Amino acid sequence: MRARFLVPALVAALAVGCGFAPRGALKVPEGFGAIAVTAADPYSPLADELRRSLQRAGANTTASAEGAARLAITSESWETRPISVDAFVAVREVETRYRVTFDLVDAAGGKRLDQQTVELTRDYVYEAAEAFGNPGEQEIVQQELRRDMQAAILRRVDLALRAD
Repeated sequence: MRARFLVPALVAALAVGCGFAPRGALKVPEGFGAIAVTAADPYSPLADELRRSLQRAGANTTASAEGAARLAITSESWETRPISVDAFVAVREVETRYRVTFDLVDAAGGKRLDQQTVELTRDYVYEAAEAFGNPGEQEIVQQELRRDMQAAILRRVDLALRAD
């Protein structure tokens, strides 16, 4: 019975002793003010997800960029291409690439994060015999890439905000 509690306690002590610490959540400085997330595409799911994540982090988000900091998604693009074919020249593997360019400007107009581009890719097997499942699989891959992109952007924003 004691061993059941002793083992997790030892693991926790070793983890703390080696310097391990869980990654901190996004923290917006107290006086930073409101943040507007803008996108070239007004219906961008990525922009919506970024707004919700910033709100969960305690940031005051606003729809208007007037007098607010601005996280601007200047470009967002998807590219899908075949990466392998079989003996009958039918596509067997597909690569989906998601590229986003963004920057962060504070309310005073100062660059907090210079414009940068993040690119993520995923490969998946395309089954020609299961044509009904392939569009659904591509949609799932795109959702995963969008979620990973959101996390990558928020990590960069977090680092830029903690720099001061």
